[in-house]
Amino acid sequence: MARTPHTSPVDDGAEDDPDVLFIQTSVVDIRGIELRTRARIEAQKQELRSMVGEQYLDLISAADAIISMNKNAHAVQEKLDSMQAACNVSAIKRQAAKARSDKEEEGQDQQRRHLYALASLIKSLADVPEQIWHALENHRYFHAARLYAIAERVHATDMSFVNVQAAFPVVQRQWDAVSFFLPQIIQKSSAYMRVPDQTSESVAEILLCLMLLDGQTYLGTIDRLLTARKEAIHDVVVSGEHRLAYQLKEIIHIVQRTLIHVYEIYIHSYLLADYVKQLEENFMVGSLNGPAITRVFAPSTNVHLLMRYLPENVQNYTPRLEVGDDLLPDDVKQFAQTWIQNVEELLEDRLEGMLEQVDTHEKLIQARSRVWDILQATESSHRRSGMVLETQPVSWKETCQGLLDKTYSLWDNLFRGPFNNHAKKLVDHACRSLADQPQSVVWKYVRSKSFSLNSLNSTTLPLPGSSAPQIIQSFAKSLAEASQGRQQFIQDAQAAFDDALCIMRTDIEHHFLYSERPSFQSNTDTGMIKEYFQVTCAKAISEYAQGLRKLLDDLRNMRDDKAADDMGILIGRLAHAIGISSKEMPRILTLQKPASHSALELRSGADKDPKYKQLQADFLETFHDGHDAWIESVAKSFARKLSRGLLETRWDDQCPAVNLWSDTGDELQLPIQATNTIELAIYHVCQELQRVNSSLLDKAIVQKLRQQLGQSVINAFLNFNVEISEKGAIQLVFDMQFVNVVLHDGVLSESMRQCINKIKEFIDPINWATLEPHLLPRVERFCLKQSLILGPLTRPTREVYERTRKATPCPNQQHNVLPLAPQAARFTLLPIGHLTTRAGYSCVPPGIAATYSSSFLLSSRRSWSERLSFVLLCLPLERSPPHPSLSR
Repeated sequence: MARTPHTSPVDDGAEDDPDVLFIQTSVVDIRGIELRTRARIEAQKQELRSMVGEQYLDLISAADAIISMNKNAHAVQEKLDSMQAACNVSAIKRQAAKARSDKEEEGQDQQRRHLYALASLIKSLADVPEQIWHALENHRYFHAARLYAIAERVHATDMSFVNVQAAFPVVQRQWDAVSFFLPQIIQKSSAYMRVPDQTSESVAEILLCLMLLDGQTYLGTIDRLLTARKEAIHDVVVSGEHRLAYQLKEIIHIVQRTLIHVYEIYIHSYLLADYVKQLEENFMVGSLNGPAITRVFAPSTNVHLLMRYLPENVQNYTPRLEVGDDLLPDDVKQFAQTWIQNVEELLEDRLEGMLEQVDTHEKLIQARSRVWDILQATESSHRRSGMVLETQPVSWKETCQGLLDKTYSLWDNLFRGPFNNHAKKLVDHACRSLADQPQSVVWKYVRSKSFSLNSLNSTTLPLPGSSAPQIIQSFAKSLAEASQGRQQFIQDAQAAFDDALCIMRTDIEHHFLYSERPSFQSNTDTGMIKEYFQVTCAKAISEYAQGLRKLLDDLRNMRDDKAADDMGILIGRLAHAIGISSKEMPRILTLQKPASHSALELRSGADKDPKYKQLQADFLETFHDGHDAWIESVAKSFARKLSRGLLETRWDDQCPAVNLWSDTGDELQLPIQATNTIELAIYHVCQELQRVNSSLLDKAIVQKLRQQLGQSVINAFLNFNVEISEKGAIQLVFDMQFVNVVLHDGVLSESMRQCINKIKEFIDPINWATLEPHLLPRVERFCLKQSLILGPLTRPTREVYERTRKATPCPNQQHNVLPLAPQAARFTLLPIGHLTTRAGYSCVPPGIAATYSSSFLLSSRRSWSERLSFVLLCLPLERSPPHPSLSR
């Protein structure tokens, strides 16, 4: 019997509220309400269509109501659908059966495991940055790389039960913080690889770090290692912040440690290959037990409490490295040999620049000794004090044989050449400074013109005002210098020359103090440097002499010819003083240590050294060249005076010298003295000789002067064309023979003979045959009389002196007394000058006496007899006044 559906009255307002409707009414009533509602909707739609055009404004106002009704209708429909599903009895039974079968405890454990896994992942990512920082600060770069690899693996793990990044945004932010360390780990590990003070195990771990994070292969690791060490050497070389000793020490240790590291890592112990194998098997090096993550994280992080909740792929993570092809020993050797060649080239270019700060041989030898000490200490043991090695260290010899296939000496291949080259540079620099002294010292004095024209013969010194030993010694030294013609300029210049040589010699002698180190070939290097020093110094001294000659050439451009001539003489005397009296020049050419010598052997050994003789010859040649300009000037002045005197003198019977002729005893009147003009011309030459201190002129200079003067005489007589009488011709022949005796010691040249024959044409041959035997003895006697005045220019030979003495009658001869020894005429050869007829005048002109009074008597080269003769000559004689020409 079917039930009649029960209906209950429903309020009109309740039909608008579906919730109230479902509470108060039954399903049948609701379906009736639905039918009525749909009928009203259709009626209202029909009404709406009719109202669209009629009640447009009402339509807009009703739009909101329609929307609201639409929402309510959909809500009612959804509720109806859910009610229908809920009323499905079979579905409800299935769900109830499933719920009864599951245990409540298993659901709680699953939720707890998911929660712990998420916590472990987040904890591991949160602790990684701090531990990476700690590892980087302690230079544990391989540990930092493993931390980063674990963090990367954790971040890549997929949780199937939850979207971690969507549910926990902090995980992504923490990974961003961890990924920041990747370039820092690579950069810091690569930079620390340049440090040589670490074990081979530490270097191998750094290389393994680069293979793990940077994808390096075996080939890439050895290239990175050698490149980093070469850059380290380059930085040490170019750095100007450290001392030379530190730089050399660092270079030695970098080279040694690099080769040892390469040998132990790639050939001897195969450290890198073993570490790669262990890393791929257990993610560790040196430990084979326990999960990887518990050994990577620090114990303080308590990861061991959470690690059992992590996925298996995280707990047992091991990386797979792309190592490339294995390195064969021959490949490693090729790399090492190429690297050491590059280091040699680098040091060859840069090490000499480092040594530029060493400016003396003493400092260079000290640096070289430090290098030798370091090499001796390190080649026997390759570790510094304080380094702890985990493996048995290999020797340097074994490393060189294993990598380079030979015994390799760091000194011979890296340092010996630059050190020897710098020693040569120091020698070249010092020698260049010495060779430049003519410009820097001598020419500076020349340009200042701080010399006097009378300084060439300055022998007057003030007497000391005290008897103190120091003052007396200073006066004696000044007197000795003045007697040798060593002016202050010469003393200063020679002192600068000797000081430079002394400094060079003292400095180079430091090489001899460390010559007994056979392991470093010190004897060979010392001998090479010594030979180079001697050759270079000899060349520099020769260039010094050439520089002086160049100064002589530059003096010819001076406007003041006299000052230029005097300065040239001073430069020549400087060369003479250096060549003759320099004590340092023979020492620097021999470099012999002071030792006992024979009494007859020169201590410097200069008598056996041809280089020293050649240098002396160069300086003496410069000394002679310094007088050339002065000789030319004197010869030109003499030629002018002689030519003018020949033209101004009357060569007839009224010639002044004819009035002084004397009788020979055979009623022959012959000349007894030369013409005043000719004698004055020669006397002016003697004055010039005295002005430049003739005692300092050697025979070659005086001979050259006499030759040029003789040539001037010949030119003057050849160009002499004046009317001459017979007496004038005889007097002129006398003058010519007098000049020839003075300048050429009586040896007639062919040119002078032609001149005399030219004048003989004015003399009767018969008279000349009578006069000729008496003329030359009178010329020689007159020369002896004038030898005191003309002494600087002429020195009568012994034969002339004896011949003249025998021809001179001695008033005190006793013919009836047999002498036991030949009697010497005491005053027979006294030069009494010109014969005069008036009394009360000296036979020596006042100018001559005044000129010779001080310098002649003080000259150390004059004998006591010459000085006495000079004093007697200058005393007034009871004779007539001199000739007017001499009084002038």
